[in-house]
Amino acid sequence: MNMKRKLGYIYTNLMALYFLISGFSVLFDVPAKLKRIDLNAINSDGEIAFILIYTGLMTGIGIASLLLQYFSGTWIYSALLITIIIGSFIVFRIVGSIMVGFLSPTQTNFLAFEFIEVTAGVLLLRKEKFKIS
Repeated sequence: MNMKRKLGYIYTNLMALYFLISGFSVLFDVPAKLKRIDLNAINSDGEIAFILIYTGLMTGIGIASLLLQYFSGTWIYSALLITIIIGSFIVFRIVGSIMVGFLSPTQTNFLAFEFIEVTAGVLLLRKEKFKIS
């Protein structure tokens, strides 16, 4: 296995693991996660909605990435999926900050990591000369 291919698999597996851990970790302490990202749920329905949206999204992305990798036999489609989704997180984090008028330190930290993750995905895909035919 060549180095680019190894890096592609490492990237997609690490990102899938990140999505899975991030999603499932909410289940251990919902109020702490809400507080960490500066959100409040006014009742149990709000907490359930947060679990549904956050845990469902994050674990769904992690599982989809792993299944794409398994069934396609390559890391490329998983990397493309992850890169597009994180790219959309960046776009709408910026849109949201424009709508509210500022970018908080919490959002700035998320953006910094997301830019690194997307850059890694784009570089790996470009080095693989990925093209949609």
